[in-house]
Amino acid sequence: MYAVWEPILKTDDERSARKATTLFPDDRVSHYWVGSREVGKLFQPALELTTEPAWDVYLIYAPGIEWEDQTPPTPSYFMHQLGGRLPDEQRLDGEKLKRAIEEAGRE
Repeated sequence: MYAVWEPILKTDDERSARKATTLFPDDRVSHYWVGSREVGKLFQPALELTTEPAWDVYLIYAPGIEWEDQTPPTPSYFMHQLGGRLPDEQRLDGEKLKRAIEEAGRE
């Protein structure tokens, strides 16, 4: 699992990203600080976001899905915390996300 931290809010910096890593206290999570919004912008098309980078999103890819070109593939499942900018039925619910991760791991 990967957690990518980017400067979205004015208070976002590498130091705050390091502090935020405690939100995912699991050795299987690799954390990355990116000093720009480039990763979030890269994922915009996969989530059909047109006006802002993807952030506060949780993407799940089924085993075997490969990133074949410059644009990331559409996730098998995702959840978000972006209000009305993405579907409400995919708004973050920790228990649903946990089940989706567990199911993806069994595939």
